[in-house]
Amino acid sequence: MQPQLDNDAKEFFSLIKRLQRAGVDASPPVMAQLSPALLALLEQVSEEPNCTIADLARALERAVPTVSIEVRRLQDLDLLGRRPHPSDRRSSQIFLTPAGKNLVETMRKARCQTLTRLLSGLSSVERRTLLTLLHKALQSVEKTANSAAEGS
Repeated sequence: MQPQLDNDAKEFFSLIKRLQRAGVDASPPVMAQLSPALLALLEQVSEEPNCTIADLARALERAVPTVSIEVRRLQDLDLLGRRPHPSDRRSSQIFLTPAGKNLVETMRKARCQTLTRLLSGLSSVERRTLLTLLHKALQSVEKTANSAAEGS
């Protein structure tokens, strides 16, 4: 890695740590009881209602047994439900319960409030520049990851 790029990466990491200390990644108390993996699973079910365990495993890039355990845990917390799949008796459809829907909505509102607070110190031009640069950086990472996956 080039020395300047290495220094920039260290500075970027330091900024991320400062964001975390400032509470940008803080969650409402009810969400703090769930791991990021479980919160991501809830978010995915919200985006893809009536999905199967296999659908979730594929979307989240996790093993089917892992997702099955996570779904069971969220069912025990009354955040997810299961019903028989209408066309495949071997599968179940996974859906958010009313409590699960409320939690996802709370999660989205908290995220939006936090990010609004973060961006409020920037002008509209600065916000647009920040977002443009983040898109560009992510596209570079995604392109590199896709190239590596195709090469393996």
